[in-house]
Amino acid sequence: MDCATCESMVEVYLDGELSAAESAAFEQALERCPACRERLEEARALSGLLRDLPAESAPDLLRARVERDLRAAGGARPAAAPRLPLRWMATAASLLVAASLGWMGGMLSTQQGRDADELVSGYLRVAASDHPVDVVSSDRHTVKPWFAGRIDYSPPVHDLTTDGFPLLGGRIDVYDGRKVAVLVYGHNQHKLALTLWPASADNGVPPDISQRDGFVLAQWRHGGFEMRAVSDVGTSEMESFAKAIDRTIDSDR
Repeated sequence: MDCATCESMVEVYLDGELSAAESAAFEQALERCPACRERLEEARALSGLLRDLPAESAPDLLRARVERDLRAAGGARPAAAPRLPLRWMATAASLLVAASLGWMGGMLSTQQGRDADELVSGYLRVAASDHPVDVVSSDRHTVKPWFAGRIDYSPPVHDLTTDGFPLLGGRIDVYDGRKVAVLVYGHNQHKLALTLWPASADNGVPPDISQRDGFVLAQWRHGGFEMRAVSDVGTSEMESFAKAIDRTIDSDR
């Protein structure tokens, strides 16, 4: 067995996919090839590093990013592209692990970051689903009663079609460990997810619009409710949406 053949068999040997005869031939070749032995040790070390990584579930947002990047990489890589050398694979894997840990560390370093992640993850569930709402209706008299008995409060529900944001329906989600109401609105080809729950303070807080990971978020307090909205619309459209919500709540008093 020549060195090139020996090197090409490292991964399948570690995975236990060689026959007994092939494994014996591979092990004999290793005795004559220091480079192949080094490659095998690198592969074992990389396998051990990956095996020892924490087994906690990745956040929805991280999974969505990884799936998006894998699809992009898969589409960009020609079908006949050669396999990268193992040490380059090991380097790439270590960089990916470091980047993922750094991303998670940065995202989880503050409560605000955790809150934003939960909201964006909830929006992704809405935007990526074929059934983004549990109750489908633009009629507030259908959507509002649907929440009764499912959550411990009655959210303000309004259709904003005249403002360019038609109500698509409602759903239940979990935010900060609590079941909350989510109202889903449309705007052209976009969706907006408005998560709201009773505020612990009476004073209103004007909308704070920010951008995070390609999404636009708005948080404010109005009419006795905490409001959190997420979408992929522009910041000016999000401002218009928040103003329309406040205006409609005030007119309904």
